[in-house]
Amino acid sequence: MTSLREEDLIQIAENLYGTTGFFVSYQSSTGESLDIRPVPPVHPSQLTIEQIWPDVKTKPLLYTLNDGTAYLFMPVLNQGQYRIGPVLLQSALFRAHIQDKTFHDFYKVLTRTTENRLMHCAHFLYRLLTGEQLAAQDIQTESESQHPEVQIVADVPPHTAATAYMKAWEREQQIIEWISSGQSERLATTYSLPAYGEFGSLARHQPLRAEKNLLLGTVLLSARAAIRGGLEPDEAFMLSDRMIESIEAATSISELRNRHVKITVSFAEAVKEVQELRHSPHVLAAIRYIQQHLYEALSVSSISQAIHVSSNYLSVLFKEETGLPLARYVIRERIREAKRLLRSTDDSLLTISNKLHFSSQSHFSQAFKQTTGETPTHYRQSHRF
Repeated sequence: MTSLREEDLIQIAENLYGTTGFFVSYQSSTGESLDIRPVPPVHPSQLTIEQIWPDVKTKPLLYTLNDGTAYLFMPVLNQGQYRIGPVLLQSALFRAHIQDKTFHDFYKVLTRTTENRLMHCAHFLYRLLTGEQLAAQDIQTESESQHPEVQIVADVPPHTAATAYMKAWEREQQIIEWISSGQSERLATTYSLPAYGEFGSLARHQPLRAEKNLLLGTVLLSARAAIRGGLEPDEAFMLSDRMIESIEAATSISELRNRHVKITVSFAEAVKEVQELRHSPHVLAAIRYIQQHLYEALSVSSISQAIHVSSNYLSVLFKEETGLPLARYVIRERIREAKRLLRSTDDSLLTISNKLHFSSQSHFSQAFKQTTGETPTHYRQSHRF
């Protein structure tokens, strides 16, 4: 293979950044760097992996950190290597660092993505650089040390266990809503499931089996949520089978790292693909905006401005495709969120109506009954966890 010129290496890096938003750096085999813009931010922890790049000769390396950041190292045969990253993986909430302004500013500028998309990037770049196909098993993966063990619910005082179970239930309800509405971005970038054991103990004295059991439960939960969101049952179960096979093949807990979030994101993306076939881009953009701003004031005008179309055009198009006026759809989605809050929280009716921007508690109750056929109080009593 002919060696690439410096300008070619820079152009590839800049095009990759323009296409994906991933920061790209380059280092020659003699340790020299190229002037590639924009310059990636430096991790506040002063990581060794940033200062001394791993020596990847022929195959890519995906390196992930416990805080959810990741780097992809791509060899340029006999010349050097690209580093893609840092990027921010889907499961990162940064509970340990989010109050630290330095860390907060660092995470804020990173492109948010998934390990699957980094893998796709590796396949594309390898083919571009070598002209050859990259086998999935040829992508090396490394990560920081495994997470320390945490107490499982069965080992903590009863009142703490009850709180943990309740939090797990609340999170489960939110996850179901996001999967069934195809909100993969929210699952991928702003939410993570509880740490190991927060759901309870399954195969208590076999940690690997316990983690697999929890993952299998996540698969089942996600599949049913996706079916509710419009995914065909056959497709949902085929996706489930592939995930179950992968889970059962794992031989260590480290192989299952972040798998809970990966599962939910995969099902949500499948639902999103179904929805994209069902709606035009403008209607789909309006639906996404409504889903992501339920706790804010919404109007036909504010939604149309946010997605850069006229109010009249959006109103007509939305009614044609969904069968509902846009304002009515907003109320329906607020009621759906209210049902989740009634099932999984102790928020009062007034608090819920205020959170979801109903004009009053009586307006909320009236809209709830018109939509569901029962009052909020009766719904809570009959559906409470």
